[in-house]
Amino acid sequence: MIRIITAAVLGATLAIVAVCQEPEPVPSVLIITMDTTRADHLGCYGAEAAATPNLDRLATRGVLFENAISPAPLTLPSHASIFSGLVPRRHGARDNLNFTVDPGVPLLADRLSRAGWSTGAWVGSVVLDRSAGLARGFSIYDDTVRIGERTAFDYKERAASQVVDAVLEDLPALQPPFFLWVHLFDPHLPYVPPQPYRSRFKDSPYDGEIAFMDHEIGRLLKAVEAKAGTLVVAVAGDHGESLGEHGEDSHGVFIYQSTQHVPLILAGHGVPAGRKVAERVGLVDLAPTLLELLDLPPLPGTDGRSTTSLFRGSPASPVSWKAAYELESMYGRYAYGWEPPRALVKDGAKYIDLPRPELYDLDAAPLETADLLHPTDGGKPTGKVTRTARKLRSTLAARLGQDQGGEPDPADIDPERRAALESLGYLGGSGTGDRDPERPLIDPKDGIRWVQDLESGRRMCNSGKPEPGIDALRRLLARNPDNVPALLTLAGCNLAMQRPEQAANACLMARDLAPEDSLVWFNLANARAMGGQKTKAVEAYEQALKLQPRFADAYLNYAAFLMRSGDNAGAAKLLRRARDNGVQDPDVEAELGVLLLKTGDVEGAMAGFRRALELNPYAEGPRRALEMLRNK
Repeated sequence: MIRIITAAVLGATLAIVAVCQEPEPVPSVLIITMDTTRADHLGCYGAEAAATPNLDRLATRGVLFENAISPAPLTLPSHASIFSGLVPRRHGARDNLNFTVDPGVPLLADRLSRAGWSTGAWVGSVVLDRSAGLARGFSIYDDTVRIGERTAFDYKERAASQVVDAVLEDLPALQPPFFLWVHLFDPHLPYVPPQPYRSRFKDSPYDGEIAFMDHEIGRLLKAVEAKAGTLVVAVAGDHGESLGEHGEDSHGVFIYQSTQHVPLILAGHGVPAGRKVAERVGLVDLAPTLLELLDLPPLPGTDGRSTTSLFRGSPASPVSWKAAYELESMYGRYAYGWEPPRALVKDGAKYIDLPRPELYDLDAAPLETADLLHPTDGGKPTGKVTRTARKLRSTLAARLGQDQGGEPDPADIDPERRAALESLGYLGGSGTGDRDPERPLIDPKDGIRWVQDLESGRRMCNSGKPEPGIDALRRLLARNPDNVPALLTLAGCNLAMQRPEQAANACLMARDLAPEDSLVWFNLANARAMGGQKTKAVEAYEQALKLQPRFADAYLNYAAFLMRSGDNAGAAKLLRRARDNGVQDPDVEAELGVLLLKTGDVEGAMAGFRRALELNPYAEGPRRALEMLRNK
């Protein structure tokens, strides 16, 4: 009887304790993605000259993954993998241009939103605007690309300070638990850090951009941590930057470690402090890891898996971690018609599948300076090397046999977004078109030098020296005839020299390769217009607008052509059509205002000028026009 009474009393006591105990707070989540950021340029990854104190402190408070791998050297494919746990061939966003995330792919933000987290995202570049497909699940998706004084590229990107300002402006309205994603684009070309980083890093402006970004990360962390209470923080680079390694200045063509080895840091709720994980992990593992830290079920069918077993146990008792990571870049395929590099990384070995395949031991040569399949002494690879390559090639081939992704659809992308991406270095895709199926695709190791030729030709054309630029582009096209960007650049050079027939010929060759590309038809229309071929110009402009009804530059050039032909009424009707089709462009509104003013419609003209200023507060022409009309 005494034992029964004691048990009853103990049970009552435990019940009282359970009732009085406060529930554990639900953690908020902050993901910071750093565009174009190499791991080996951060202090916490061993870069002695780096100025990254905030990231370094965060690493000491949590877990630093020493060998994290990005699945692609491009912003959209990599971010889609971060938020879906899938490799690009499965989430659908194979390239920055002409692709979006498949709408049926489960995303981390959608999962957390449905589970009760308030959500917000702030991105620093047009590459990740809402049309890319990652906005699903976010109640706030700030993809505003502000016009400012930082660089000429501000209409396509915004500085880290501008992004963080926007976060801090919206943060008071968000209640924990929240899920925030902040994307910082600064280390991307062009490297133009603000002062004092520009002076401090005058010989390495790329590192100056990283230092400036780190400063803003510190400001962001302070505000979010104060608001969140319990918080999990993840910081990841989406891809790196070649900086001249392997003949590549920037990123996108190759999948070497200079662009694929990225920083990855976790800190906060459920994460031990001061740990380093040497095992290779992938960005596809981040979403599964965060969901496990939040005690939520994983997204279905992911290629990644939770990494918590690598840092939650005792460092003295390491766990077995066997994982193979798939990498690809389709950029060279769609931009230049080259063979796309695909790779598999497993147990320290990295096999790159190309016409001349490559195999690297990442433990022995992390910068991939020694291709084991092609020894520098001219000898043959060892039997072990050959067997490893054969095994990895077979595994990769089996995975690629499941590839459901395919060709880009240029008609699906807004041309203004495309033009902005191209100005950031992401050149236009060419699809398959009228290629010779018997001609083998070019190994990018052979083609990379032609990128410099293309950029050289473009620079010469833009600097008022189109003739040598044309010569360089012709030499390039003799070796790489499927290079649509080179054909369109050649057309632009010829237009600069008032050679509409030659420009049209280049556009027609591009049209045969990319018949559904609105930009090709736009350039052809410009050539026809310059040549005075009104019927053919109108047909080409209309085809460009049929493929992309919101092509602002096509409306503007088409309207200008009509005005030169004496058809002001037709031009005004065309620009109204642009507005009706959803074009929101300050130049369209300003030009329509000018046309309406010519017809005596002062109120309509003023409305157009006001809309132009709403879209671009820095536009001086509409501002002066409004002041003049008000003073009349």
